[in-house]
Amino acid sequence: MHKHKLIQLQKIIEEKIGSLREEVEIATNMKLNPLYIADRRDEIEFLQWTTRTIRPILYHDNDEQQQLGSTKMRLELEDIIKFENILSERVQDLNLKLKDSKNLRESEILINEINTLESVLGRLSDLKYGDKARAIEIAEANNNFQQANHLRKQLIKIQDLESEISAQIQS
Repeated sequence: MHKHKLIQLQKIIEEKIGSLREEVEIATNMKLNPLYIADRRDEIEFLQWTTRTIRPILYHDNDEQQQLGSTKMRLELEDIIKFENILSERVQDLNLKLKDSKNLRESEILINEINTLESVLGRLSDLKYGDKARAIEIAEANNNFQQANHLRKQLIKIQDLESEISAQIQS
């Protein structure tokens, strides 16, 4: 059964939060560098923000859109693009704050958050295109160029649909 990419991403983020919490607990018990512990706690906070951002996108009412004949794939792409736009805007805002930052610790925190959010965006991209890209590589390795070309065409269609949806969201 097909799972929404944002649900998959949310589970990955929740697992990462769990491992970071364990890391913080161990580091605290071992009395490691307080800045290291603070950085891990900040990263947990940034990841929690992304999960709070995903929830309303996932659980909005799709009934109206489905009545208009939107496919599940199109609805999922719309959700993903909305999430990507929110994260990209946040990264842009953080980069502006970073340019204005005069405090070293504040700069480190901003860089940490930017890196965390960009990592989430990268993971989402892997979820969106990873299966198709791997399937293309496998088909090529097996000298099945017809299958590889077919998969490439599917990937291009998805990217075209994504561009179309992105343009609609922007206007």
